[in-house]
Amino acid sequence: MTAPDECAECERLRTELDAATRAGDESAAVDCRVLLRRHPHHGDRPVQTEEVAE
Repeated sequence: MTAPDECAECERLRTELDAATRAGDESAAVDCRVLLRRHPHHGDRPVQTEEVAE
């Protein structure tokens, strides 16, 4: 379900990010993180992503 401060695209990208992370596909996970960061701001705040510790 989409949180009040998120849009459907944010939700889709987060779902893809979670799936890529679980599958160990770091390339796809990085792509999702970049797309989330580039996605337009909501309510004058950037969309946050969780950083993965290396």
